[in-house]
Amino acid sequence: MVRTESRTEVEETRETNATNATAERSDDRRVRKVEDIIWFIIAVIIAVILIRFVLLLFGARTGVPFVDFWYGMTAPLIAPFAGIFGSLDTYNDYTGQRIELEALVAMLIYGVLGYLVVWATRLLRHEPKSE
Repeated sequence: MVRTESRTEVEETRETNATNATAERSDDRRVRKVEDIIWFIIAVIIAVILIRFVLLLFGARTGVPFVDFWYGMTAPLIAPFAGIFGSLDTYNDYTGQRIELEALVAMLIYGVLGYLVVWATRLLRHEPKSE
């Protein structure tokens, strides 16, 4: 009889461990999904700024609806970095081309911030092990 009770306890312990492992995997999947969403948002932001950079680099003219839309849409993303290099002017009067260094800095900063946010979510996922 004692043997049956201990066997039942062992089975219950195994079931409990399996349930806990399933719950942890489910939590890990949720955190990974959040990480994926964060990376997607950062990738979209960087891609949008990159397109702006390329448009300016090749001298896309304002007054064209697509170009005006793109510059208007990305202006708030670049605004925190406007004037970061002071009076450095890379505008070519003849071709209208411009190297917007602020856009490059913005892409770098947004990428680093995205990495830090994902890193923080990974820290939340790992719980300290009890001794």
